[in-house]
Amino acid sequence: MDLKLNTKILSPAKINLTLRILGKRKDGYHLLQTYFQLLNWGDIMQFQITQVDKIKITGQFDGLPQESNLIYKATQLLLPHRKQDKGIHITVEKNIPQGSGLGGGSSNAGVTLRILNKLWECHLSQQQLQNMAIQLGADVPVFVLNQSAIASGIGEQLKPYKITHYYFVLIFPKTSISTAEVFSNKDLIINQNEISPQQIEQKEYWINSCLPVVLENFPEVAEKYHIATKITPVYMSGTGSTLFCCFDFEHEARQFIELCPSDWNTQICQGELN
Repeated sequence: MDLKLNTKILSPAKINLTLRILGKRKDGYHLLQTYFQLLNWGDIMQFQITQVDKIKITGQFDGLPQESNLIYKATQLLLPHRKQDKGIHITVEKNIPQGSGLGGGSSNAGVTLRILNKLWECHLSQQQLQNMAIQLGADVPVFVLNQSAIASGIGEQLKPYKITHYYFVLIFPKTSISTAEVFSNKDLIINQNEISPQQIEQKEYWINSCLPVVLENFPEVAEKYHIATKITPVYMSGTGSTLFCCFDFEHEARQFIELCPSDWNTQICQGELN
C-alpha cells in the first residue's frame, strides 16, 4: 500500500457467517469458532499527518470521550514505537451502526494500528500488531490481518480462509445490542462442536449461537427476522443486531430488497475484493 501524508481508506464491516460457542474460560471469556467475512463496505477513515505532535480524532461517536475511543487507544499502543515525531488527525465517516454486530469500533482500531504502523514508521511485525490488537478487543485482530478468516480461541487465533464470493444484504433493525448482555444470558447455548473449514462453505452450518437469545429479547430484530425468512434464509452477525441474507448475484439481492417493507434500512455489499 502506497501511503501518503493524507490517506483515505475503507474501515470494513465484518459479518460472522457462523458463530459457535465451544465453552467458557475461567476468566469468563467464551471460547469461539467463527468465520469473519470482511465486506467491501464500512466506515471511511482519513489519516492526516500533522506537524503538531498531537492526536486528534473527529467523527460521530455519540459523545464518547476521546480517551475511551478504541482509535485513540490504538494510537497510544503505537506511540512508544513511532519513529516519526509527528501528530495525527484521524477523521471517521461512520456508516456502521453502533451495537450492530458488524465490528465498527474494532475495525476502526485495527485499521488505525495497520496504517499508523506505516505512517509513523513503527516497523512492527504483523504478529506484534496482532498482539496489540487483542488488548483492544477480540474482534480487532482480524481487521489488522485485513483478510476474511476462521477464528478460534476468543476470536484472536486467525487462519486466513476465503470462501465463495457472495452478495450480501444487510438489514439494520433500530436496535443496539450489548455483546456482554447476550453472552451473560442464562439461555445462551454453549459447549457446541467445532466444524471443519470445508463445512464453513456450506450454509447449513451458518449457525449463530446467539440468535435464539436475541430473537427472544429484542422484538424488532425478531420481527424483521420472521418477515425476511419468508423470502430467503436469514442469518445474524455476531451478537446482533444486524441480520443478513446471502445471494450469488447482485440482481437477486436487489429483488430481495424490493420484496421487503419499504421502510427497512438495508445495504448491499460483497465479500472483500482485495
